[in-house]
Amino acid sequence: MSPSQTHPDTPLPSPDPQSAIQSESVLWKVDDVARYARCSTRHVTTLREQKGLPYRKLGRLVRFSPEAVKQWFED
Repeated sequence: MSPSQTHPDTPLPSPDPQSAIQSESVLWKVDDVARYARCSTRHVTTLREQKGLPYRKLGRLVRFSPEAVKQWFED
């Protein structure tokens, strides 16, 4: 399979990179939190592990509730 082709089970990326941040109905990935907080993904991981940034584990995936992240950064 060439790099331009995707596996049938792979979700298609959002056409607008900001749409994941603007939508409240989806969970954020580390990249989305980093974009929101204007920091590195490594710093997001540090905040999660050492400072209590709220997150959810979905199997081995780490996801964040946009509402919880926004509230955490406001406090």
